[in-house]
Amino acid sequence: MIKLALAAALLAAVSFNAAAQYPNKPIRIIVPYQAGGTSEVMARAVGDQLTAAWKQPVVIENRPGGGTTIGATVVAQAPADGHTLFVNASSFLINAQLMSKLPYDFQKDFVPVTLAASNPHVLVVFPGLGVSNLRDFLAMAKAKGKSMSYASFGNGSSGHLAFELFKKQYGFDMVHVPYKGVPQAMTDVMGGQVHAMLTDLLAAVPLVKSGKLTGLALAADRRTPTLPDLPTFEEASGTKFVSRSWFGILARSGTPPEVLRMLNTEIVKALHKQEVKDRLASLGMDTYGNSPDEFAAFMRGESERFADAIKFSGTKIE
Repeated sequence: MIKLALAAALLAAVSFNAAAQYPNKPIRIIVPYQAGGTSEVMARAVGDQLTAAWKQPVVIENRPGGGTTIGATVVAQAPADGHTLFVNASSFLINAQLMSKLPYDFQKDFVPVTLAASNPHVLVVFPGLGVSNLRDFLAMAKAKGKSMSYASFGNGSSGHLAFELFKKQYGFDMVHVPYKGVPQAMTDVMGGQVHAMLTDLLAAVPLVKSGKLTGLALAADRRTPTLPDLPTFEEASGTKFVSRSWFGILARSGTPPEVLRMLNTEIVKALHKQEVKDRLASLGMDTYGNSPDEFAAFMRGESERFADAIKFSGTKIE
């Protein structure tokens, strides 16, 4: 018992000492996507607030590729001192279910800090399809079945698996056409090569407003000010359906508990700043900021949803 007490005291002392010195060098936030996306905007908004609070530079590093595995590997191999953080999203959880060999253990090499923000999905369709509401779209999809198709921004992406859950919940079938990114997929929906797509609100807004795409429903609990006339799935059909792209912050496993507490406190504080909320809201994003335990529970729920979609669709990485 005495040895255990001494070990606990030593661990507490190490954690306290690490926190007293933290941060003592620039903080890196690894964004596993191309520059200019919503995840980077969120990371920069948080980083600006951390720089002001801690008087240490916060450097945003874009490390795209490998379906986010390249960026995740950078963090998994970094020192566990809280100076290297990772912006994770749904693909981080999906990869763990679809990829048999990852260069890291997604459960053992990372610890949650907080859920940061989310961007609801919008159901958009080719304007020439001749439907203007969700009920008519569902009637057409059930009647025509696999003669209709939907696009996604990648096989195994959140947009792909969300549409599979949409199909399952509403009882229809369509052919999946995967693309290498949002722009190409949306271009083909606009041109009628494919008929529909669930995409991020940010990408949908200008095209829906210009009439290049027809927006049918928002996969969220409530309407958005950026497209105030667009109903939610529940309003449009009587059945609730929620789907989104989301972003959270992870740290390296083994980071001292007191450092994790400091990170959570300051990042949540940053996300609750009105200027940050306004900046992200202008992109159609909702901000969160919760505890590590709450974020962990959220990710468990998302993993279960994706597992359900993968099983239903038979999705495999090609």
